[in-house]
Amino acid sequence: MSKGTMNKIVIIGEGRVGKTSLTLRYCKGEYSDTQESTINVSYLEKTVQVNETDKVNIAIWDTAGQEKFKSITPMYYQQAVCAIIVYDITYKESFDKVKSWVTELTQILDTNKIVICIAGNKCDLENNRQIDKQFAEDYAKSVGARHFLTSAKNNRGIDELFQYVGQEILKRNTNKGKKNSKMIINNQSILEGDKKKEEKKKKDSCC
Repeated sequence: MSKGTMNKIVIIGEGRVGKTSLTLRYCKGEYSDTQESTINVSYLEKTVQVNETDKVNIAIWDTAGQEKFKSITPMYYQQAVCAIIVYDITYKESFDKVKSWVTELTQILDTNKIVICIAGNKCDLENNRQIDKQFAEDYAKSVGARHFLTSAKNNRGIDELFQYVGQEILKRNTNKGKKNSKMIINNQSILEGDKKKEEKKKKDSCC
C-alpha cells in the first residue's frame, strides 16, 4: 500500500558536513567531490519502500547550514515529520553544534511527535575521526534520537538511515490513524448514548 501523503523531512547541520551530498546520493544516486554548499534550500522527493506492501513518500528539504544563512532555517521546520541532523565525524565543532540544532528543534516543533536522526557523515574518513562513536550514540539516545554513520562518497549507511525514517513515519501515521478511528468510534458511542437518554426522557414524560 502506498501512503499518498507527502512527508516533510528537513536535513540540517553546519556547512560543509555533506548534507547536500547525502541527499543527492540517496535521491539521485549522484556524488561529486566538488559539491557546492547550499545557499538556499533544495527540495527533492523520494518514495521509500518500507516493506513488501508499504511505501512512504518523503520530501527532503536540504537547508543551508552556514551560520550567516541559519536565520532563514526555522520557517522550513514547519510541518516537518522528521529532522536529520548531520555532522562531520572529522570535524569536532560540527558535532558540538548538534546541540544547538536540537535546541532549535525543541523550540519550534514538538519533538515527541517527530522522528529525529543524527547522522555522522564522512565515515569513509575513519582515520581522521574526531568524535567518539559511542559518545555520539549516547548523546543521540539522550535526546530521543537515533544515530547513524553515513558516507555520501561510498554510499554507506544512507539507505539504512532513510529506511529507518520511512519505517518510523509509517508506524506513527498508522498509530495516528488508529487513534483518530478510536476517537470517531468513541464520539459515535457518546452520541448514541445521548440519543438513548433523550428517547428515555421522552418515554418517561409520556407516562
